[in-house]
Amino acid sequence: MTERLSLSRQIAADLRQAILSGELPPRAILPSERELIEQYSTSKSTASKAISLLRSEGLVRTEFGRGTFVRDRPPLRRISAARRHAVHRSSGKPIFDVQAIDHGQVPSRRMLEVGRARVSPEAAAWLQIPQDQEVVIRKRLQMLDDIPAVISTSYYPLWVAENTRLESPDPLPEGPDEFIESLGHRFFRGIEVFQARMPTPGEAELLDLSPGVPIVRMWDVDYDRDGRTLQVAEDLYVGDRHEFAYEWSEGDIAR
Repeated sequence: MTERLSLSRQIAADLRQAILSGELPPRAILPSERELIEQYSTSKSTASKAISLLRSEGLVRTEFGRGTFVRDRPPLRRISAARRHAVHRSSGKPIFDVQAIDHGQVPSRRMLEVGRARVSPEAAAWLQIPQDQEVVIRKRLQMLDDIPAVISTSYYPLWVAENTRLESPDPLPEGPDEFIESLGHRFFRGIEVFQARMPTPGEAELLDLSPGVPIVRMWDVDYDRDGRTLQVAEDLYVGDRHEFAYEWSEGDIAR
């Protein structure tokens, strides 16, 4: 026998269905607690709990004095690395910027950290270096329409980055991919590894996340023809602001 939902969960389920079906579109205001109390003949605490459930799922946001609204979540589609390098080679711009502009959004970034340091065991393994070896680190917050979207941390071996603009605190207008190839290196193959998880408190604060919104961590590793790691990117994407696309052709699966 199916267990009957509590009234707060039933109210949340009704509102959730209205949101997912489009009956309540992005930026629409939800019924107030008073309206929910009257509609469901319930108490303030039950109505409040129903709204809290939706907020914890990242479906709505509450603005003090204004009400609760359906979150506006225009996704930025991130293409796979197979096409990423083709895009930066043809445009001369960072792939994040190209994709944002294609979606009618304005990209920007704020540098958080630039310097040399040791890295985590996982990053060191991708870089193919001893864990006690320093690398160049560039960490920045990337934004869409001034809203935080990605925390990007890139790691570069010294043989690639030493005494180059990768060690400068200034942004790279052309993007690191284009800059690395301008140094005479060439991306030959790569791997992307995705993991969805909940953010740490520090990540949630930096990305200005509502309760319940997950992040997607992506390791993006690029190698040259000799199998040497040119760069490792550890990107933390806001889960409900991105979608990930992988394209393939017959040539990719030909034996």
